[in-house]
Amino acid sequence: MIDWSRVIELRDQLGPDDLAPIIDMILSEVEAHLSALDGRTLHLAEDLHLLRGLAANLGFSDFCAQCRRGEEQLAREGHFTLGPAVLRASFGQTKQLFLRDLPHVMGGEPPDAQTAWAS
Repeated sequence: MIDWSRVIELRDQLGPDDLAPIIDMILSEVEAHLSALDGRTLHLAEDLHLLRGLAANLGFSDFCAQCRRGEEQLAREGHFTLGPAVLRASFGQTKQLFLRDLPHVMGGEPPDAQTAWAS
């Protein structure tokens, strides 16, 4: 669900203090774009691509895969059956796990192996 190696890579490149506001900005951007999905059917493929890119920065691998499947389905069939509500729920669940285990990663400790790394 979360590729923690991506977050650790960012932490090591930027440092925890510089990474924290970037994480906040990315989470806010994803939430704003998810909120706007219901009314933006004309550019849905572009929105899904943007969401996938933003979430990939934080290692949200399952959410990214759902966005990619949506992009592919739109290109192939012209519609997106998964829908914004499912994407919002997926992102919400992933964000909850991410925020739960992020302090361990930012502090240099790996998250609890049985909870976060398996997520």
